[in-house]
Amino acid sequence: MSNLNSSDVLKLVVRLLLGVFFIVTAVLKLLSIDSFEVYIYSFGIVDFVTTTFLSRLLIFIELMIGISLILKICFKQIWWLTMLMMIVFTLFLCYTAIFRNDSNCHCFGDFVELDPMQSIIKNIIVIALLLIIRNERSHDYRPVLRKWLMAGSLVIAIAISFVILPMDVIYNKIHSEKENVNTAAFYESVSDTTYDCLREGRHLINYALAGCKYCRLGAEKVTMMIDRQGISHDKMKFFVGGGEAAISHFIERTRTSDYEHWTIPAPAFMAVTYGEFPLYIFVEDGKIVKAGDFRMIDEIELQWLERR
Repeated sequence: MSNLNSSDVLKLVVRLLLGVFFIVTAVLKLLSIDSFEVYIYSFGIVDFVTTTFLSRLLIFIELMIGISLILKICFKQIWWLTMLMMIVFTLFLCYTAIFRNDSNCHCFGDFVELDPMQSIIKNIIVIALLLIIRNERSHDYRPVLRKWLMAGSLVIAIAISFVILPMDVIYNKIHSEKENVNTAAFYESVSDTTYDCLREGRHLINYALAGCKYCRLGAEKVTMMIDRQGISHDKMKFFVGGGEAAISHFIERTRTSDYEHWTIPAPAFMAVTYGEFPLYIFVEDGKIVKAGDFRMIDEIELQWLERR
């Protein structure tokens, strides 16, 4: 350290800060992956399966950037990749700032809310810091050590991005045999004549707790899928638990005012869902066909609702 001048110290600090920054942003996105996926999906560019992959791919890239900046592995290539990514994302944020009214662009997941304009400023700062270290070179590791560091970085980044919280398509295969609905309680709860509409045709029923974050995310995700597939809104019904004010807030936040909502007493809600929510139940002519949480929902599979 004594051989470093002030310029070298500045570059070292900036490089380490940027490395830690990208690792932190990746981890925070992963910890709120459901919100991040729904946000990406809301742009309507790709289907949800592809969205789950792309969201984790971005997390993987950010992790690799962070690790590579700290260890100075393939520095020039990583520097150009990072600069290109920041420019592209800044242009994308300009689009969202002009054409959308997003309160959070999910750069830091749900933990730090930044609107598009704030994120643009953040990106400009990152670009400025990248320019400070543009002339840095990769560390001169021994070939064997360099290979081990690269391989270890890849394994860690892949494990964090794709294994800890797997994509929905993989999650569904792991949990496909789980019994997650109390069938007796369900049939009892819908035996009232109020729910006669469920006894004919195919329906998707969402059991949601009004104050539950994941219930809100699930509702946003599924209703976006329904709109993308052109499915009639009367094919989906909501059983919502909670007080009147909370339910009104849930409907407003999820933009589901044109869907049918029924309130359900807390004991019945907990009995049907085993206390785990949100719960989605596919019903045909009043009989349960399939049930699971919001990760179970497949965009293409929703077309089943319209088939007879």
